[in-house]
Amino acid sequence: MSGPVQHFGAVRARYDGGCQSSGVQAGSSYTSLGTGWNVHNVLTSPGDITGDRLPDLVARAASTGDIWLYAGKADGLLKSGVKIGTGWGAYKKVVGVGDLNGDGRGDLLLQDGSNELWRLYGRDNGTFNSRVLVFKDWGANRDTIVGIGDLNRDGKADLVSRDTAGNLWRNDGNGAGSFGSSKLLGGGWQAYKSIF
Repeated sequence: MSGPVQHFGAVRARYDGGCQSSGVQAGSSYTSLGTGWNVHNVLTSPGDITGDRLPDLVARAASTGDIWLYAGKADGLLKSGVKIGTGWGAYKKVVGVGDLNGDGRGDLLLQDGSNELWRLYGRDNGTFNSRVLVFKDWGANRDTIVGIGDLNRDGKADLVSRDTAGNLWRNDGNGAGSFGSSKLLGGGWQAYKSIF
């Protein structure tokens, strides 16, 4: 299991670590993933959308709303960016959520300005299928949405979100690209700046 990606201004870095490691500490060594990343206002990993079984990175350009794919490489670095979409500036959230339908490809969720939640299935060619509505009027008070993997051990990808009051919620995935109703996990999560 590789470590997280962190940013220092315009520089992105990958921290390495195993599943049994004690986590990233101050002063931990890292590998630079390049400079100039401050032009993006979204960085998320849906999983593998290029068919090579390596995780890929999707980024949104802040100035244009264009979506870029940075395909993963076997050495843990990233290939040069390829523009794969335009007009995504209207979305409040763009979230990589892993494989929602069990086809082995990474998927995305999008939340628009009207709080509709949309699903995009990944393909093996580095692009996504057309969007499909998952929920209407969902998440108006959710400031964070995270594709968390399989929390309830049923083999399906689940969703975790935090509302503006600091409550944490779980929506169980159904394995067909949608989710069940929200279940409260607990409160007090407003103390955290970010949840990944």
